[in-house]
Amino acid sequence: MTAIADDMTDLLPLFVDGGNISGLILPTEHSATFKARAVEAKSMLDEELGYTNPFSMSLLRAVNSRAGGFVGGPSYASVEEASKIVRAAVRAIERKRMRPPPPPLGAKPYVDPARILALQAIGNGKWDFSRLVELCREINVAAANRCHMSTAMLLRTILNHVPPVLGFNSFAEVANNYGGQKSFKASVQRLEGSLRNIADMHLHSQIRSREDVPTAVQVDFAADLDVLIGEVTRVGGAG
Repeated sequence: MTAIADDMTDLLPLFVDGGNISGLILPTEHSATFKARAVEAKSMLDEELGYTNPFSMSLLRAVNSRAGGFVGGPSYASVEEASKIVRAAVRAIERKRMRPPPPPLGAKPYVDPARILALQAIGNGKWDFSRLVELCREINVAAANRCHMSTAMLLRTILNHVPPVLGFNSFAEVANNYGGQKSFKASVQRLEGSLRNIADMHLHSQIRSREDVPTAVQVDFAADLDVLIGEVTRVGGAG
């Protein structure tokens, strides 16, 4: 939709003087382009935000409230306002997509949504946290749906993913050498020890005559993971 807003803005220099009565007018071919792009933008907004969203309604008002409207061609003010409305809608959609989906009713998220939002808010820096954000989102989905083996595997993946942010090549090095508070070290050592063993058991075990599947209790490292993500966010946000 940003491209649509750009196309609308590009139409502004194409207005010509229509005389004392008409004022600035947009030639027919460019007027048709504006109409097509406005309809396209409204369709996309309706699909993304619903038919009664304020941006679609404002876009229609902007197009039709000035002299001409869809019938006689848009005014300069209509085109300018429409382009700004589309850009505002793009920002609204981006904010909507940044919000993590709510957990199923009654389910406690494994990763607090505030942690995910904090990672997303870091912005451009040395590290790209988009994969970590997705891993956290998927853990919430897996845990909410009682996919306990998947939860363990995703947790192990996070341990392998974040060490560079903390200045190390492996999570074992983080657990053994990272400075800071003793409470943080205790949490990462539990993750490196107990969690990694549990995850490896589910990742690498071959089929047996009798199996024991994990429970939510077995893969509950949410508190230690929260401590880890908090430190990653703190260090990554400062980098």
